[in-house]
Amino acid sequence: MDAPTVSILAPPEDHGGIGHYAAQLQARMADTIDATHIPLYAELGVTDYVRAALHATESDVVHIQFEYGFFRPKLLYAWIFFSALFLGARIRDVPVVVTVHEVWTPDVVGRVQYAYVWLVQLLLAITATRLVFMTEAAETDFRPRDVVADQRIPHGVDTDEVRDIEPEEARAAFGYNSDDTVISQIGYVSPRKGTEDFLRLAGRHPEYKFLLAGGPLRDEDKPYFQDAVEMAPANVHTTGVLSDEMFHAAFIATDVAVLAYHDIRQSGILNWCFAYGVPVVCRAIDRFQALSARGAPLVLFDESGHYPSIDEAVDTALAEATGRAESMRAFGAERDFSQVARQYIDLYQSLR
Repeated sequence: MDAPTVSILAPPEDHGGIGHYAAQLQARMADTIDATHIPLYAELGVTDYVRAALHATESDVVHIQFEYGFFRPKLLYAWIFFSALFLGARIRDVPVVVTVHEVWTPDVVGRVQYAYVWLVQLLLAITATRLVFMTEAAETDFRPRDVVADQRIPHGVDTDEVRDIEPEEARAAFGYNSDDTVISQIGYVSPRKGTEDFLRLAGRHPEYKFLLAGGPLRDEDKPYFQDAVEMAPANVHTTGVLSDEMFHAAFIATDVAVLAYHDIRQSGILNWCFAYGVPVVCRAIDRFQALSARGAPLVLFDESGHYPSIDEAVDTALAEATGRAESMRAFGAERDFSQVARQYIDLYQSLR
């Protein structure tokens, strides 16, 4: 059987985690799949969305890396894009795979707004031949799921992308010495990532260095980031949006990473921590509890008393840093990205 041609609709690689994920996936499949990347991002005009949808259906399989932010304002472009894709795919008999990177719920958008979001999700499901979820939680939260077949393929850990940077060099890039203890929040900054809790932690621990390694991805997050910069204690270094090289250097420079996320279904940052062997302290939200139950060596915290406090969790991670670093790498190696690519290749071939 000839290699199927696949159109991957996703943001450019430098447009955040989903764009980078799509580029990683395409690179891992290059020897088996003839894939074309069609850029999809919020700054496009309405005719660009229609053109992208119809162009994608010229391939054997269409694969969309879905995020709500592509279709602003107010998801209006989703109606245009998926309607065009539905017609093009049906006329040309082309299967459509949709990887759902996040799922909005009533808790995220409010119950009134969720009725509208549900309709958009229904349109997505009707258009798709196969929905792919990365986590059980996302699969459960996507309400109109039963109208189309779905399956679960995890995010995966791309250990091949790990950079060979000396720790002293990485630390020096952020102004730190080799004997400093560096605690970091890495990645794009937004309200749901709990940056204010990270900064309060820094204020209680002047003996450590804290690195806020990232900035706002979207315009609406810029005021939140500016507030974070202004409230940051003296022992916090804020970087703004990082270059690719500095992004990777941040993991190597870090002793413990803090993920104080309030709500998330998938974390690319956590996957990089697995790849680099960075001990991680996580708020005990559903996603991180589920990973911990499957053996991920995470140190969980919350404010309820059911888990240790964030301060206690950081103390534990620092005290057990060497062993936890090795365990993080081992957990990531078991979920290497090549296995994820293989599952997508099998899926494409099964739908032809």
